[in-house]
Amino acid sequence: MGRTNRFFLGGGKALVNAYYDTAARMGIDVRYEACVVDLIVEDGRVQAVVVRNGESQEHVRGRAVAVAAGGFEANLEWLARYWGAAAENFIVRGTPYNDGTLLAVLLGKGAMPVGDTRGFHAIAVDARAPRYDGGIATRLDAIPFGITVNRLGRRFYDEGEDLWPKRYAIWGRLIAEQPGQIAYCLVDSKTIDRFLPPMYPPLRAGSLADLAAAAGLEPDPVVRTVEEFNRAAAGNAAIRSEVLDGVGTRGLTPPKSNWALPIDRPPFFALPLRPGITFTYMGVAIDETTRVLDKTGRPFANLYAAGEIMSGNILSAGYLGGFGLTIGTVFGRLAGQEAVKHARA
Repeated sequence: MGRTNRFFLGGGKALVNAYYDTAARMGIDVRYEACVVDLIVEDGRVQAVVVRNGESQEHVRGRAVAVAAGGFEANLEWLARYWGAAAENFIVRGTPYNDGTLLAVLLGKGAMPVGDTRGFHAIAVDARAPRYDGGIATRLDAIPFGITVNRLGRRFYDEGEDLWPKRYAIWGRLIAEQPGQIAYCLVDSKTIDRFLPPMYPPLRAGSLADLAAAAGLEPDPVVRTVEEFNRAAAGNAAIRSEVLDGVGTRGLTPPKSNWALPIDRPPFFALPLRPGITFTYMGVAIDETTRVLDKTGRPFANLYAAGEIMSGNILSAGYLGGFGLTIGTVFGRLAGQEAVKHARA
């Protein structure tokens, strides 16, 4: 992944620790094991936030409030309003505490909703991952190196449409729309070592029929799908996933536009996939200073928002790697500056 992605030393843990260290040096008080459960709003102004800590609650007052409480991706009941029973098969990559409590409070206080209610940043994760908190270790990046079939043994999208950092975030939704919200990436011994190693061992077999059986699929459709793909595949060289090689299938629907290498060298491998949700897109509308808008389009006097809770203002179609971090950093900085400016006025 170092060929296409840039990583910072220490990852997300180092980033969060740096923020906490900075807050401590500035004398900022952090309430751990606490949850904001309500906002006291009067005449378009937040008077206090209601904080729950264990069995006790307190009102914390301030001149300005910046809300960065995330979306509702861990609230399966809320997701089911838009996705129905399919939501039961979703995996949440992060914390189970991102349940949308404060987003619901804001909407209940008259904030203007924005963004696709069914929209989310979701990627392909290992179907054997835990329901919550699997993190990046459960992400699977094998799709460009083989083909992906649903539980009927059929391909359903172009695995080589574009560079992976531009397309990895569409695969969660694609899988969410398949029967049973599950899919299987099939590769052979030529490419099994070309992507980040999976957290769980891939299924392995000496024949395609045995591999399908090991995955709980009907062997005949899987074998037919692979044979059709192999006949249409033109590739005969090693895959260079960091560039579009233009080596696509011929006369196949859906096509594989790049990296169409036949799956013909045993042993064969299958990686079960489910949609892994990172965050939801529906949030609250903001103005250019990140102030939250009410349903009439007027801003609340002292209420600002940043991060996933306002991502619907930015994300309407598509996603690029790192965009979530960008939203949090850019709008977090802006919301902080504007909140301080208001508090000092």
